[in-house]
Amino acid sequence: MSIKFYMRKKIGVAKVNFRYHPNRKTDITLTTPFSINVEHWDPKNEKYSEIFKKRNPKNEIDKNNNKYIDEFNLRLNEFKISLNSFIISNNYQIDSNKLKNFISKNYSPDKVKNIQRSTQSSILISELIDNYIEEKSVLALGKHKPITQASIKKFNVIKNKLNKINPRLQVKEINDHFRDKFTKWSENEKYSEITIVKELKIIKTFIKYAKSKKHKVSDDVSEWIFYVTPKKYKYPTLNLTELKTIELVNLEHDYLDNARDWLLIGCYTGLRVSDLLNTNHTEILEDLLSFTQKKTKDEVTMILLPPIKKILEKRNGVFPRKISDQKFNDYIKKVCKKAGLTEIMIGGKMIDKRKVVGNYQKWELVSSHICRRSYVTIFRPYFGDEGVMLNTGHKTQAMVAIYDQNSELDKAKKMKNKILSIFDTLNID
Repeated sequence: MSIKFYMRKKIGVAKVNFRYHPNRKTDITLTTPFSINVEHWDPKNEKYSEIFKKRNPKNEIDKNNNKYIDEFNLRLNEFKISLNSFIISNNYQIDSNKLKNFISKNYSPDKVKNIQRSTQSSILISELIDNYIEEKSVLALGKHKPITQASIKKFNVIKNKLNKINPRLQVKEINDHFRDKFTKWSENEKYSEITIVKELKIIKTFIKYAKSKKHKVSDDVSEWIFYVTPKKYKYPTLNLTELKTIELVNLEHDYLDNARDWLLIGCYTGLRVSDLLNTNHTEILEDLLSFTQKKTKDEVTMILLPPIKKILEKRNGVFPRKISDQKFNDYIKKVCKKAGLTEIMIGGKMIDKRKVVGNYQKWELVSSHICRRSYVTIFRPYFGDEGVMLNTGHKTQAMVAIYDQNSELDKAKKMKNKILSIFDTLNID
């Protein structure tokens, strides 16, 4: 019998269609009640592709996914048989309306919904996170690159927090009520508002993943929106005068001198600390530093500014010796204290693994992030967004703006000076 099942859409989730074309006079095209991601459709065998089944499923997600595929194909095949039988029983005297009535009577949306819902299952959120990490840690050609170790660490931290709240927490139990509970627990544990919001966004991603794997999830989560109260303070940065003071301050220990040079290089390049502390003199060619960013895997080439070349000359053409991120953070605080950066300012300081906002001396608020923020804040008015992005590797101007800690008044003053300089150069009165 001439019935073909196919997908009309090219991407996304869509209904399976069928075409009944037994002769020149009869050509009927209708939609079935069955929905599927177009990428999962097997056009040759006209069913859910078996390649998406795990050969040896080791966890509940994979087992339930296999079960869902089998159930989908079973129900679709039953539909095909039933459709054929209906056509034969009517002596092939079929039109579009007859087929529509048959489908609506025997395969209403509620019935199909119940079929699909029966294949879903719930799962512990801790197990879901483990499987999310396992799946996303491997390159999926054309879909996603492997997640970083930093992301894996972050996801495991969230999993541990969820286990503290409820070690038997199921995916389907994550809803608006849970969100309130998680927020309250996090506040009691002294986590900052921005940390809470970031983790809720990641939890929302986990639930979206669970839904794609046909697990029961609450509809609440897809509607979650987020808001963070604007900070009433700027992150600390180092200006050119302070950088010069740091450069000239007498340091009695070599380890502080080493950290000082890394700090100066960081502020004159805008590198992430993961790239900064791994730079190598072999990556330098004609005053240009070329390397692959650890976080994004992007190739970056940047200009070495005079203060950096001065440090390299001091060290016989090589960068300071490598130190850990933690030692770098600890040592540059001491360097900045020695340099007299004792101005009182509002900021967030890590106390017992929690950021506590208060009034501190500037050196207390110094961390590796000050390098990137200082570079953008100092040089954005002169290099522009495009010039800054060349060094920092930022993808958008919006990201550059986040790192710019100039006040609106400072930005206006620098723009004024830049405009006046242009007029002077062009001799315009």
